[in-house]
Amino acid sequence: MHEKSIQTLEYPKILAKVAHEAAFSASKELVMGLEPTADLQEARRRQAYTTEASRLIDLNADVSVRGAHDIRAHLVRAAREGILLPADLVEILFTVRSAHFVSRTLEKLDPESFPLLRALGADIPVRPQIARRIEETVSEDGEVLDTASPGLRKIRFELRGANQRLQDRLRTLVNEFGPSLQEALVTTRNDRYVIPVKAEQRSHVRGIVHDQSSSGATVFVEPMVIVEMNNRLRELQAEERQEIERILRQLSSEIGREAETLKVALELLAEFDLHLAKARYGRMTRSSEPRLNTDGIIQLRNARHPLLTGKVVPTNFHLGRDFFMVVITGPNTGGKTVALKTVGLLSLMAQAGLHIPADDDSEITIFQDIFADIGDEQSIEQNLSTFSSHLSRIIEILRTVEEYRKRSTPDIRGKMADELVKREARPQPTLVLFDELGAGTDPSEGSALARAILTFLLDRHITTVATTHYSELKAFAHEQKGVVNASVEFDIETLSPTYKLSIGLPGRSNALAIAQRLGLDNRIIRGARRFLGNAGVRMENLLEGLQSERKAAEDERFNLNMERVEAEYQRKQLESERHQLELDRIRILNEARAQASRELDEVLREIGKVRATAKRGNITQDHLGEARQRARALEQKVTSIPEPMQRQNVARDERLDGPLQIGDTVRVLSFGQNAELLGLSADRSEAEVQMGALRFRVNVDTLERISKRKAASEERARPNIIMQNIEERPPVDLQLDMRGWRVEDALAELDTYLNDAVLAGLSSVRLLHGKGTGALRQAVREQLTHHPLVKSFAFAPPKEGGDGVTIVKFSA
Repeated sequence: MHEKSIQTLEYPKILAKVAHEAAFSASKELVMGLEPTADLQEARRRQAYTTEASRLIDLNADVSVRGAHDIRAHLVRAAREGILLPADLVEILFTVRSAHFVSRTLEKLDPESFPLLRALGADIPVRPQIARRIEETVSEDGEVLDTASPGLRKIRFELRGANQRLQDRLRTLVNEFGPSLQEALVTTRNDRYVIPVKAEQRSHVRGIVHDQSSSGATVFVEPMVIVEMNNRLRELQAEERQEIERILRQLSSEIGREAETLKVALELLAEFDLHLAKARYGRMTRSSEPRLNTDGIIQLRNARHPLLTGKVVPTNFHLGRDFFMVVITGPNTGGKTVALKTVGLLSLMAQAGLHIPADDDSEITIFQDIFADIGDEQSIEQNLSTFSSHLSRIIEILRTVEEYRKRSTPDIRGKMADELVKREARPQPTLVLFDELGAGTDPSEGSALARAILTFLLDRHITTVATTHYSELKAFAHEQKGVVNASVEFDIETLSPTYKLSIGLPGRSNALAIAQRLGLDNRIIRGARRFLGNAGVRMENLLEGLQSERKAAEDERFNLNMERVEAEYQRKQLESERHQLELDRIRILNEARAQASRELDEVLREIGKVRATAKRGNITQDHLGEARQRARALEQKVTSIPEPMQRQNVARDERLDGPLQIGDTVRVLSFGQNAELLGLSADRSEAEVQMGALRFRVNVDTLERISKRKAASEERARPNIIMQNIEERPPVDLQLDMRGWRVEDALAELDTYLNDAVLAGLSSVRLLHGKGTGALRQAVREQLTHHPLVKSFAFAPPKEGGDGVTIVKFSA
């Protein structure tokens, strides 16, 4: 990449912010060396790493390299047989631990969501034996431990004993020589223990003088009685130093043999931290991963310059499909340069693998190179003016662009070359950014030069974005295919820029309008318009008209959008009201059905009474006719109620297969009647059902699920069926004689008999099971205990059969 352009676009400032998020110097160094790549696959790989790292931070916000250090210098010294200091070993220990932690952390990630980070973690060498050796040798504070070697442990044991004996002897001497001492204390001189003796009392203390005070009043004497003890202490200290040196040398040698492996671990830790730093910066700037291409397409949606602070107006910018050159016009301080820098800087960031501060559907081209001539600079050293300085840089840019073009164009002449260029894909695009092209010199010459430069780039199909004040370039952009005008808008009412970029519309200088708003004499304004010339006036009027039309179109679009929102709101309100009406209708219909059901239950009870009366032979034709008439009336009432719309739809789509569910409509086979399933036992062997006014438990095997449509149809037809069964069903005896039956046969018949007795309207029956062994009696009584229709049962009085007969009373 063009180094000067990278500096111009302030890309190093972005790297400095990313480096601030890195944990240690090795990764910070990687960040600062992060150059944009011109390779599409490499750029996509870098972006994928950043995305995975951001996803990892979502899972674990505290993920890091945990105290890793840049140990490269230590590894070089160890590899050259140098001795590492305890503090160096501690830094290596923390780094080895970090490598182990990161490797295990990445190993646990989902391979589908984190393929790159998992692969990186798998490549990190783990050396736990190095960590153990260092932990045995030095503490985290950098002190060599007694456990470093048996020899050191022995020496330090002796050293502590010798030191203790020496201290005890010195305290005794201080008491003995008390009057002769300047102070009752023990101190050191030249690493030997001494006592402070008054100069005039020197003759009272035999020993070696090591020092005296500045005033000469005190001499520091090592008493002769402790000279040997001091000597022994010094010998042990020397042995300790030699043993520590031997230990450190040996451990340094072990680390030196692993230096290359540890260097790889360090580099991979730094790379992992680099990806974390990119992700953290991206999250801090609310950035997202852009789509990447090599087709020259840029599509930035709500893009923001990452170095701007405060309230930033987002930029929408696009090129590369219908045009590849954009000429931006508009007033000074209107945001032209910011838009230009945003395009260039975000392109560099994307090619470096950084997420960009724009919406996640933005798209960036991977450029072969990016050139930028931005800013008002003078070259004092070369004695160049602003124009000359800019022109020198433009010449360098154009020369480099031409070299790129020659290298990527096939060395074939004539028609064959033209056909080959048409068939082959275009060379990888280059991005050129010009700020105030042609400024700093005579306007007519500057305008002509700017147009010639743009034509040069247009002919070579170079992606270009340029800002200018020249009206001639607005016309150039309007006339040339592949070029489009753009402008930053200016609010003439507030005399301030809006910083909003509009593609497809040239900008106005607004100089005359601003002057008029500020109160400049209208005669001067009119004179300026005459001096502007007919072409200039027409251009200004045209631009004013275009902007007015565009504003009117935007206002119309806004109004239409508001009307659409209002219509959608009204539609939802009507839908909500319609839904509520439907719910009310269903509620009313359900209440009517419940009332009809209650009346139907009443008719069933009446029919039971009629049947009971018929058994006694007391029914009259009038009673039977009355019951039939009530049943028919109820049938007509139930049939007249339409099925609610929602229930019809459910009935049409329901499936009858699968396990029973609460709320299903079922047929109770033992009764031949339909019911609603209210509940199931834990083992799903028994069910609680609601049949008319009756609620009871039955065996699941006696249930059959039926559709609600079929149940409703049978329910409407039930009164007629019941009336027919009244005359066709044979009478039920008041007594069931089961004596001599097998238990299984008796229980099966008993269930049918009890159901028939209830439907016949009987309130009680007699069960003759006999006494015998008592097995049948016991089975019958257990069956009655759980039967839903049985209210109570008891043995008959002794004169009516005693415990050989059971009297059963029904619930209804």
